[in-house]
Amino acid sequence: MARHIVQTANQAADGRRTAPAALRNVGPLIEALRVRLPSKGRVLEVASGTGQHAAAFAQAFPELSWSPSDVDPGQRESIVAWQRESGLKNLAEPLAIDVSAPWPVARGFAEAVLTINLLHLVPKPFVSRLFEEAHGALSEGGRMIVYGPFLRGAAYASEGDRAFDTSLRSRDPAIGYKSLEAVSDMAIAAGFAPIAVDAMPANNLLLTFSR
Repeated sequence: MARHIVQTANQAADGRRTAPAALRNVGPLIEALRVRLPSKGRVLEVASGTGQHAAAFAQAFPELSWSPSDVDPGQRESIVAWQRESGLKNLAEPLAIDVSAPWPVARGFAEAVLTINLLHLVPKPFVSRLFEEAHGALSEGGRMIVYGPFLRGAAYASEGDRAFDTSLRSRDPAIGYKSLEAVSDMAIAAGFAPIAVDAMPANNLLLTFSR
């Protein structure tokens, strides 16, 4: 199983977890995704975490079928709780996807693959594998969308980013920020074509690629 860091979250009596970071970025993400997601089909969200985003996205994009996933059983339980509370018909039960292993989905399973705040929490070889597995999971012309913090070349976007990356690497030297250029190269090597790089709040980026 891939090494991972489970995000800090509060848990309600009904099992739903709430992460402060997800509360902050869900609005800007919805607005950016309106331009980048396909108009119809299935979205496979890799590393959905608490499930807050999945529920919010499924509500914001009713024409899309949303398939969340997470490697952590506790997070999958939280996703199920969000699904149950939301009552959304276009929000599926979570899949158990480990980015260090083959994904349990058929080829062409989805029209888009989305991952949020994952790349800096896994070792670099797993990023390459993420793109390779996503390429197989996507239909022809499907979108691969990645959100999170990145280095620009070897430079940090802020001192806050430098401090956060240092704290991550102190916990596990194999993880930490990847450069925008290196991630784009890994996506291209897996068969993707770059479409857009969108600037997001808090120095984050939204990267979109096409299969």
